[in-house]
Amino acid sequence: MDILNALHSQREKNIEFQQNNLLKEAYSILKGDVSDVKNSSVDFFTHQNESILTAKPLVLDTNRVFSIKDIKSVCIDFRLRFLDMKFYRAELPYDAHIKLTAFEIEIGVSVSFKILTEAQNFKSTYPHTQQLLFADLGNGEFYFIHKWGNEFSNLRKYAAMPYKNIEVLFAIILVASSVFTIITPTNFITSKPNIDYFSMIRLAFFFWCIVALSALFMYYIVAIRKGMNSSEWDNPSFM
Repeated sequence: MDILNALHSQREKNIEFQQNNLLKEAYSILKGDVSDVKNSSVDFFTHQNESILTAKPLVLDTNRVFSIKDIKSVCIDFRLRFLDMKFYRAELPYDAHIKLTAFEIEIGVSVSFKILTEAQNFKSTYPHTQQLLFADLGNGEFYFIHKWGNEFSNLRKYAAMPYKNIEVLFAIILVASSVFTIITPTNFITSKPNIDYFSMIRLAFFFWCIVALSALFMYYIVAIRKGMNSSEWDNPSFM
């Protein structure tokens, strides 16, 4: 799994979402429902005119520019961190140093840099999985500079799904509890004879599964995973 490809896909989704919102607002204006039009369209166009990107339109490749919304979504989906370069313990590769320096000279403006990768790569002096270097353009926009390291497993998104946020975790626990309740034989649930398949005992077993799985997941999240993806993607602590 290439993080950069995931970012491009996420950006396309966000652009389509913004365009749909603008179309809805335009339709509301045509209908005369001016009160339904929000300030989002104004904010959208203002957002596009306040960054370094518009100050240097001939220098920067807009295809390399990603919003903080794009990056946050990818971090949550794949359990990654997006932190300042000062939290990165390893040395940057030579190519990354060259591109970083060239970018600063070309843009002519002092900017900060961030790295997008998994948490353990910030702690390790010899990280091996993929890492992406970005320059902060301001106004929630970041310019991709360089990537290095091995790509992540294609299964990473599915492995990180239970820890995406509380809502997703609870939905997974409900589905898993339902499956366990359906496939578990009655004689495993109770030793009482002549108990119907659908009974209050099986319903009680369903709620027991919910409590047991919730406790298991919460222990794993607190003791090992150190938090949900939605709260840890830009958190430098628990490293």
